[in-house]
Amino acid sequence: MRSDRFAAMLALPLILLAAVCCSAQGTSGSQFLGIGIGARAMGMGGATVSLNDDGTALFWNPAGLTQVRGHRFSVSHIEWLADATYQSAGYAMPFGDEGALGFSIEQGSVEWDNTGEGMFDAGDFSAAVGYGRRLRPNLGVGGGLRYISSTLGDDSARSYGVDLGVAYRLSPDLLLGAAVRNVGPGLTFRDEGDPLPTTLAVGGAYRWNDITVALDLEKQNDLDTAARMGAEYSPFDVLALRGGYVSGSESALGSLTAGLGLRWDASWAFDYAYRSSELGGTHQVSLSAGFGEAAGLSAPAAAREAVPVEAVPKSNMTVLADLTREVVTEAVERMGLPEGSELRIVQGEQNDASWLVHSVILEELTSRGHVVMASGSDATGSERPRFEVWYKIITCQTTIPRSWREWVVGPRKVERKSRCDIHFRLSDENSAVVWAGNVERERREIIRGDRLSELATPGQPFVSPEVAAEGWDKMLEPVVVAGIVGGLIYLFYTSRSTD
Repeated sequence: MRSDRFAAMLALPLILLAAVCCSAQGTSGSQFLGIGIGARAMGMGGATVSLNDDGTALFWNPAGLTQVRGHRFSVSHIEWLADATYQSAGYAMPFGDEGALGFSIEQGSVEWDNTGEGMFDAGDFSAAVGYGRRLRPNLGVGGGLRYISSTLGDDSARSYGVDLGVAYRLSPDLLLGAAVRNVGPGLTFRDEGDPLPTTLAVGGAYRWNDITVALDLEKQNDLDTAARMGAEYSPFDVLALRGGYVSGSESALGSLTAGLGLRWDASWAFDYAYRSSELGGTHQVSLSAGFGEAAGLSAPAAAREAVPVEAVPKSNMTVLADLTREVVTEAVERMGLPEGSELRIVQGEQNDASWLVHSVILEELTSRGHVVMASGSDATGSERPRFEVWYKIITCQTTIPRSWREWVVGPRKVERKSRCDIHFRLSDENSAVVWAGNVERERREIIRGDRLSELATPGQPFVSPEVAAEGWDKMLEPVVVAGIVGGLIYLFYTSRSTD
């Protein structure tokens, strides 16, 4: 689609701008805010500004909350340099039809001998709340407010920071993201102020079968631009192997990372990450839990993999007719009609698919030996049991809920969804309801977009779906994304100039 190519063209100069930005080195306080939360993320080198779907989403990119499915909770413990330790917890949950809320806390401490004058300790604490919202099925934005507190011996300082971000799914497998973190006034100890580690991150991630690769470009106000690269490989559903690299100056802690994850019961996960540096290695462990489902940005890999790919698909009419037969067969079996009954078929409301449903009901009843009377005809006078089969079509149609292109400019693919849902009511000759109930069936398949027209049936709109035309709103979508990213870059530099 042209809009996808346009978005990629707009994203490239923004990424290059983030890569080449540089300035005089400064000194920031609250450096614990840049350590990186979540063993899965850090096993991939922290290249997750576009890849956020668990309880740590608020830390990396508040817009990542829109990628979280259901309720997600995560706790982590970090063994950092110089015997420092850090703990964190994060929680994300749906909020409304299009939004999600996130909460997180971080706490760290270190203690050392102050040149023989006794033990000296320092501590850090942060608590954040954020909100993400989908503006479109594949575009999410988010923001967060963070409270920050640090102690150095008997002295303490407090501040706050703001995080803003955007997440954009360019195709089912390609995600882009950008975020600016820790924008706010610095910490002041004894009239000496240290700016917050304001950070701009822009990156993307691509999923290919069992492999996910990601690349972020990150600029912190007092460090050189760093590139974060990472990959994750899941040979089995229960196991994930990860590796990554952080490139940058010594102050950016350029290093290799590695990790693994274990998953069980589709809800629990244990992750471990190791990071090397010239100052020593660090270790991080995380435990994650999740329950419930809610729609994140459209076409998440887990949901898409459940849809079969049809190389030689049946026509829309054939698929819907098969589903209708399954629905009618189950309904008739549940009615428990006596053998050889006399039946009258009555339709509740007219529908485009009425002729199909009526013919299938007639075929099913006569094949079982029942006598179907024409509408308005009198009873035959026989001793057969007589009933009325009333039905109402809730839905009986084929739709196209989503479409995309592989690798942005590749062949178009669509998801075809066929659904039949009918309410039945069986009444005896005294108009007493004997049985009533709904029966439904649904089938989803992925097919080539250029086959849509040949699979449709002319003159039958319920099996001739069309993919929505890409109007101006769709063309403006990448412009909105580029504008948000540009605003984050502007905010980043404005914040630095006032530190």
